Amino acid sequence: MCAERHSFLFFIVLCIGMFCTSAAFAAQPQAPHGLWDGTIQSRVGEVNFGIDIDQQGSALRAVLINATDRQPFSSATWDGQTLTLSLDYYDGKVTVHYVSPQRMEGEYSRLTSKGVVHIPVTLTPHHQVPGTKRWTGPSLAGDWILREEGAEGAEKNVLTTFTQEAVANDEGKVLATGIMEPVSGDTGLLHGSVSNGSNGQAHFHLSRFDGIHVLALDGDFAPGGSLKGQIGGVKALSAFTAEPAKDASDADPNALAGGLTKVKDPQEPFRFSGLDQSGKTVDQNSPQFKGKPVIVDIFGTWCPNCHDEAPLLEQLYRKYQAQGLVIVGLAYEYIDDTPRNLRQISIYRDKYGITFPLILAGTTDQGQIAKTLPQLVNFGAYPTTIFLDRDGRVHAIHAGFAGPSTGDKFQEAQQHMDELTREIVNPSN
Repeated sequence: MCAERHSFLFFIVLCIGMFCTSAAFAAQPQAPHGLWDGTIQSRVGEVNFGIDIDQQGSALRAVLINATDRQPFSSATWDGQTLTLSLDYYDGKVTVHYVSPQRMEGEYSRLTSKGVVHIPVTLTPHHQVPGTKRWTGPSLAGDWILREEGAEGAEKNVLTTFTQEAVANDEGKVLATGIMEPVSGDTGLLHGSVSNGSNGQAHFHLSRFDGIHVLALDGDFAPGGSLKGQIGGVKALSAFTAEPAKDASDADPNALAGGLTKVKDPQEPFRFSGLDQSGKTVDQNSPQFKGKPVIVDIFGTWCPNCHDEAPLLEQLYRKYQAQGLVIVGLAYEYIDDTPRNLRQISIYRDKYGITFPLILAGTTDQGQIAKTLPQLVNFGAYPTTIFLDRDGRVHAIHAGFAGPSTGDKFQEAQQHMDELTREIVNPSN
């Protein structure tokens, strides 16, 4: 009788345990999928972006979205409560935790020159508001010259191009996109809307998050056809005004790219040095560069415009290598951590299938360029691409890079850099 009772009690305990385990598994949230709306709070309002999550077999895939820009995450994992989306090439990741089927909360973290930053992030399922009403208010569409408070030199006047749809949604908002194109490199595609504010004045808000930029542009249509507002990120904030561009040539980044940075003495061979992947010092006197036309690319693995330029440099290398062309990338990274920096350079190389040498030249600390490349005058852009003739002298310098979001300017930049490469490879042609 006692044995039967113990068996019965054991059976009950076992059943309860199985029930609790089953309930726990049933309560475990499924891996998120589909399109999610992401939000980061900046000093000028929300920075909005999308994340598209897809289950492919047993693996998750995720893409970061800014309007038509689609940027794959390096990896995506879900442990039942936490979604982790990595951007290895920027040394950053989104980590968000399940709150409810309608919400995940967490942060975006990445290393910067000031240490690791932690930026709060919220994700909610995408909500599409249909467009039904023709917009009758003012339009952002077209080229503008934007002047940011405190900006100087070549970036005092920034060409900014907007597009705007014709139909507003049920919330009274009409979709708009824009891109700012300073000579140092474009912002990538910003996206947002134009609407009528509570005071009846037309208002616009556009933003972008791409792993590096956390940027918002917020403003109003001012009397006389101008714009005014604020631009900023998590910490930065400044005022801006903008006027329709009657002549955009003065702010064309491709036109300005050749005049921003110079060398002190064009007749003096250009000097550079850095560590290769094995830790060996490489410089302009290394046999691989001696007597050859060389493209020296000053870049950083943290730099979106450098990522835009990398495929073009590889194309140029493969196209002109048989004619003697050599390319070398000089990486300037956020911190003085050689193993970490060489790892990021390796990730960058693999991402674009780069076959020319990339060397670690320094950090982004103030004064590093002047210390390591003292021949340069007025360095002001990552990337900066230097074209050297076979004697090692500077033939041309192209500052910044107009990326794919700039459309025609992207095509022009590629064509111009091809022309400069032909000039150093075949100077007599």
